[in-house]
Amino acid sequence: MNSIFPLVYSSILFSSLASICFYLFGQLKMTQKVEKRISILETRLQTEERSSDNFYKLGQIYLRKKIYDKAINLFRQSLKYWDENDKIGLGSLYNTLGFTYFKLKEYEQSIYYYMQAIKLLPDYTLALTNLGLVYENKQMYKEAYKIYSNAVEYENQNKIAKTRLPIMKVKAELRS
Repeated sequence: MNSIFPLVYSSILFSSLASICFYLFGQLKMTQKVEKRISILETRLQTEERSSDNFYKLGQIYLRKKIYDKAINLFRQSLKYWDENDKIGLGSLYNTLGFTYFKLKEYEQSIYYYMQAIKLLPDYTLALTNLGLVYENKQMYKEAYKIYSNAVEYENQNKIAKTRLPIMKVKAELRS
């Protein structure tokens, strides 16, 4: 019995260390891949390939890395090059800008960009839901209720809007 314990302990320790090493190696590899992608995109933007797509892709990377100020600057640059006839892409870009400002808790800017997205695509339920969340964070419950209602009208299966709608109704009534 005493000779089995060290073997089991060593096996568990080895398995744990191997798992940690495997995880860390994967994280390192993923980080290197992201950094390489950043380098490629920044090089493209410094040369002749200043396109909305390259600015947007680089902005998405910085958004995932939670470097919001850089992401915003890149998304704004992307706006300058974006094809005005691409309403869906432009609406998505405005929504992404709104989301980035939301993460910074700059709600007025966030509202502006969500409204731009909705102006282009009135049935854009993601932008509607995001706008509802901003109004909710600003404790503008009547506005949030109205926006969530619109989102549910366009997409009956919108779980966030359907869940938040009755809560906003109650909070709006309590405020009245």
